[in-house]
Amino acid sequence: MIKYFWKLFILFGLMLYLAIPTSAQVQLDSVINEDAFYVADSLDLSPDSLMVDSLCCLHDSIHSHPLELVDYLLPKDSLDTYWFSLMADSINYTRLNYIDTLNHSSGQYNPTRKMDKAYIDLGLIGSAQKNQLFSTSPFKGFQVGIHAFDAYLWNPTDIRLFDTRTPYTRILYVMGAKKENVLDLAHAQSFLDDQLAASFKFQLFNHLGSYNHQHTDVKSFQIGMRYRTKNKRYAANVQYYHNKQILLENGGIRNLSDFEENKETNRQVIKTNLEEAENLVRVSGAVFKQHFYLSKPEPDFSKIPDTNRIEMEGYSVTHFKKPYFDPVSHLGRISHYFNYERQNFRYTDADQDSPIYNGIPYYSTPDSSVFFDTIGMRKYVNEFIYSNSDFKDDINNPKFLNYFAGFRHEYAEYSQDSAVHFFNHSAIIGGAFVSLTKYLSLLSDVEYYVGDYLNNDFKWNAKVFFRLKKNLITGGFQLISQEPDWIFQDYSTSRFTWQNNFEKVNIQVLSGKFERKNLKAYMQLRNISQYVYFNEAILPEQTNQNIQHVWVQLEKTILLKHWGTDFVLNYQNVSHPDIIRVPEVTGRIKLYYHNFFFENALDLEIGVELSYFTKYKADKYMPAIRSFHIQNEQEIGEFLIADVYANIKLGSARLFVRYDHFNASLMEYNYYASPDYPMQDAAFKFGVNWILFN
Repeated sequence: MIKYFWKLFILFGLMLYLAIPTSAQVQLDSVINEDAFYVADSLDLSPDSLMVDSLCCLHDSIHSHPLELVDYLLPKDSLDTYWFSLMADSINYTRLNYIDTLNHSSGQYNPTRKMDKAYIDLGLIGSAQKNQLFSTSPFKGFQVGIHAFDAYLWNPTDIRLFDTRTPYTRILYVMGAKKENVLDLAHAQSFLDDQLAASFKFQLFNHLGSYNHQHTDVKSFQIGMRYRTKNKRYAANVQYYHNKQILLENGGIRNLSDFEENKETNRQVIKTNLEEAENLVRVSGAVFKQHFYLSKPEPDFSKIPDTNRIEMEGYSVTHFKKPYFDPVSHLGRISHYFNYERQNFRYTDADQDSPIYNGIPYYSTPDSSVFFDTIGMRKYVNEFIYSNSDFKDDINNPKFLNYFAGFRHEYAEYSQDSAVHFFNHSAIIGGAFVSLTKYLSLLSDVEYYVGDYLNNDFKWNAKVFFRLKKNLITGGFQLISQEPDWIFQDYSTSRFTWQNNFEKVNIQVLSGKFERKNLKAYMQLRNISQYVYFNEAILPEQTNQNIQHVWVQLEKTILLKHWGTDFVLNYQNVSHPDIIRVPEVTGRIKLYYHNFFFENALDLEIGVELSYFTKYKADKYMPAIRSFHIQNEQEIGEFLIADVYANIKLGSARLFVRYDHFNASLMEYNYYASPDYPMQDAAFKFGVNWILFN
C-alpha cells in the first residue's frame, strides 16, 4: 500500500497546482512584500569559483539583483537587518538578503533535511552524507576530494556578513531523543556610523545515536570584522572560521536481519561492524578581502532640496542652489582576496580485524596493530581583480556593460603520513555581464589554470536571462575540464594504497529554468567523460564511457486561505546506472495549517512533512577513506518518512515541537538511511529560534 502512496500523492499535488489559479497563491506572511520578486540560480548549486555569476543581474522597474540563491528583496528600512555573502557578492553590486523571521521555517535546522535537499547519511545528524542529487566535484582549484562532511563544514562560501544599524542576535536551540542537541548562535553589530562592524557565529550538532558506537560531535565557529572609510572608497573584511568534527564510526550494523526482523528493540545491543573507530575532521582558515575605488566619489548633495522653500509665517523665501563640482571620471575598482585554509583528517581504529575490512588487501606499516591514517592540506590563495565598478552602480538600474578581469595564484601542500606534495598554480579569470534590454541579459565568465597538477584546467560558463513581467527564464551552458580530486590519484595506508595517473574529467552542462512567484521548474542535462569514482572493491576507477545525467526539479507552493502545501520533486535518469547511483524520484512535501490567534499575538502553524525516494543501490560509506563507493548487495528506499510538527511564534520568539518519523512503528523495518545504516526511530524534538534586533 505504501509502495504506491507516493505516486498518488504526487499526482494529487500536480492536480492541485493545475486546478488552482495563480491569483489564489499568495505569500505566506504579511511581512513579505507581494511586489518583491525572488529568483534562484541553480546552474551551480554551490559557487564553483570566487566570481561565479558575479555580474548576473536582471533589470526590472521594481527590483533587480544577482542570481544565485533564493532570496526575498524588500524595500530597505534604516532599522532592518540584512545579510550578504562574502563570496557570492557581486563585482559591481551588493545583494542584500532579508533576515528570515517567518514562523514557517523555524523548525528546519538540519542542513541535510531542508525542503530543497536530498541526502543519504548514517542515520543521525552530523554524520557523513552524500547528495542524492548528482553533481560532479566543484571547480575550486586543488582539492583533497573528501566531500562526505561538506554539509556541516563552513568555508569562505558560507560566510555571511550583516548590514545592520542595530545589534542583531539569533539563538537557536534544539533538544531531542538520544541526547540530540543543536545550538546555533549569531551576533552582529555596527559602530561608528556603520564604518566598523563585527560578527560572530557558532554552531553545534551533537547526537548520541541509537546504535552502538554511534556519536557525532560537530562544532563550527566564525568571527570577523568589516571596515570601510566614511566615503566608502575603501573597504576591507577579515574573517576567521574553524570546524571540528569528532565522529565515532560503527561501520553499520553487522547483521541486517537484527533490524529488519526487529529482533532487538534496544538498538544498542545490535552488533556493529566497528567498535573502536573514529574520524576526526578539522578545517579552519582565514579570509582577507579588500577593494579600493580608483576615483574619488562625487560629492553627496542629496540633502539639498532642488526647489526653493517658502516660509509662510514670515513670508520669506529660502533659495537653494547645489554647489558646482567637476565631473568625476570613474576609473573602476581593484579588489584583493586572500584565503589561508588548513584541512586535517585523522582516522583511527585499534581493531584491524573488523569485518568491514574483509577482502581488502593489507599493507604492512611500522605499527600494523592499529589503523592510523592522517591527511593534511594547507592552501594559500591570492586573487587580484579589476572591474569597471563605480560608486553610482545601482542594483535597480545596472549599467549596460559590467566586466572584470584578474589573476589568481594558489599554493598547496598535501601530506599523508610522511609523504608531502607541493603544488603551485596560477589562473586567469574574467567575465562580463551585458544588460541588453529591460527583459534580456547575458553573462559569461571563464577560469583557466596553469601550473603543476591543475595545468590546463578550465571552466567556461555562459547564461542568458529573459524576463517577462514576473516570469523569469534562464538558460545556461557550462564547459569544464578538470583533474580528478587528489584522493583518486595518490593514497597510502595499511589498508588502502594506490597511485594513479588518471586523465582529466570533461563535463558539459546544458540547463534551463522557469520561475515565477511560488513556482520553480528546472532541467539539467550533464554529459561526463573520463568520470572517476570508487568502485565496488573500494578502489578508484576511471571509466572511458560517456555518461549522460538528466535532472528535472519542480518546486511549488500552494496556499488556500489558512491551508498550504510546499513540495519539491526531483526526477533523475543516468545512462550508466552501474557507475552513478541515484534514485529515480526523490521528493519532500509539506502540508500545513497556518493562522493567527489572540488578536494576532500568537502565530501558529501545524503540519506534516513527508519525504520519499525510489529504491536503488545507493553508494556505501567506507569510514577509513571517508568516502562513499559502489555496492551491489543492498537496495534502499521506497518507504515514506512522516514527521509532524507545530510552530508557534510569540513576538520575536519562535518555538517548535516535532515528532520525527512518527510512522516508524506502522511500517516495515526497512528504513535505511544508507546501506547498513538504519534511520533513527520515532523521536520527539523541541526547539526555540529567537531573533533579537536590539
